[in-house]
Amino acid sequence: MSMGNWLRISYDRSDYLIDLDRISAFCHSPNGKLTFWLPESSIPVIISPQSDPESYNKVMNFIKQKTGQSFLE
Repeated sequence: MSMGNWLRISYDRSDYLIDLDRISAFCHSPNGKLTFWLPESSIPVIISPQSDPESYNKVMNFIKQKTGQSFLE
């Protein structure tokens, strides 16, 4: 059984452990913010390279690894 690609972040005064393999869509805005929604939730999680560079880079690397696509190219 795979443990998935887990990300730990502090967001909106809460700590989250997120299995990135369960996220179905990511949105990258022109200002560099990366947005995704937790499964079965309507509340977006927004991270930026300024606020949480480690998590931001992990998610960007995950997207590149899984899809071969990059928001930065």
